[in-house]
Amino acid sequence: MSNNLNSRFLLFFALTLICASSINMARGTVLFSPEWTGIGGGSSKDVFVVGDKGVMAHYNGNKWLPVDSGTPTWLSSIIEITPTSIFAAGYNGLILNFNGYKWEKMETRITNDLNGIWGSSSNNVYAVGDRGTVLHYDGSEWAVVPSDTENLLFSVWGSSSDDVYAVGGRSTLIHFDGQSWKRIPLIQQTHFVGIWGSSSEDIFLVGDQGMILHFDSQNWVLMESGVTELLRSVWGSSSHNVFVTGDNGLILRYNGSRWEKMESHTKEPLRGVWGNGPENVFAIADGGQILNYDGKKWKLLAQFSINK
Repeated sequence: MSNNLNSRFLLFFALTLICASSINMARGTVLFSPEWTGIGGGSSKDVFVVGDKGVMAHYNGNKWLPVDSGTPTWLSSIIEITPTSIFAAGYNGLILNFNGYKWEKMETRITNDLNGIWGSSSNNVYAVGDRGTVLHYDGSEWAVVPSDTENLLFSVWGSSSDDVYAVGGRSTLIHFDGQSWKRIPLIQQTHFVGIWGSSSEDIFLVGDQGMILHFDSQNWVLMESGVTELLRSVWGSSSHNVFVTGDNGLILRYNGSRWEKMESHTKEPLRGVWGNGPENVFAIADGGQILNYDGKKWKLLAQFSINK
């Protein structure tokens, strides 16, 4: 008798789930796992992630919560200057700004997709994207500036307001010296996707075919990564603690002398990495996955399925 009751209960529970799913679908609610493409923040209790369909989430140190970005447009990158000055860039020339109260769309007057954003202050922000697009924000408006390239640009990073780099397809590397952007010729032929440095004399570029270039204050030197996957992002807490993420769940760590593989426990493409210290690093992946490194190992911190 007890077995029959259990069987009936399980059947009823399953049918209830099916009905609930049917109701959600009828109301136009569809669950999907976002493809995270950008991550940034200000502290271990203030982290943002962005991705396709305008999806955004915030981590307060305890849990991740969805954020209404006010747009269905793909968001590709995010930078937090201060808690009341946060910028997110996306497709179709989209740039959003958070002023401490709400997210608002900014006027850019362009339609090119934007892939990366970085700033040294609230009145000195750069966004880069398709067809060599470079935008600059001076605190009042965005303006297109000459970039010395028409190639697609993926990422932008700087050590100061007069030392800014952007990387992109076809071995593109451009540099801003405070006056103008100029292309830096590179011997290596590949697509560079990510850039980060601990200073103006210690910069890492990552890209296709496992390629990593390092600037040592004099030259751009090819490093031995030991992998062939597409490398998508790079971030470090210091010159001897640098993380790189890429396809097939790849995570590399540089200890100051060599690159080593780390266990990520996922096979999804890892599209971004950011942290606020050597013992608190985040990586984002397809399938709504967010990973965290505590100084010892990587673990799955959250996995989103969002109504959209």
